[in-house]
Amino acid sequence: MHTVTELYAMLKESGFTLPTELEQQLYVLNKYYTVTRYPDAANGLPSESADRVEAERAYNLAREVLEYVERYVGGGP
Repeated sequence: MHTVTELYAMLKESGFTLPTELEQQLYVLNKYYTVTRYPDAANGLPSESADRVEAERAYNLAREVLEYVERYVGGGP
């Protein structure tokens, strides 16, 4: 798998789904998934591939997805 959206598509085929508002934003995380696995994919320094606002959006989205998954598997509050 080379993107978060590809990974999610596999999960979705198995019956797991995120709420629509999270599912529609997953593409935002693709950039970070790729660059953390393949640092040269950033075509420069990974730290220079996003500004603070974009990074905070991705962080908050990732946190929301993780919180949902934890509740789904019973590990959340």
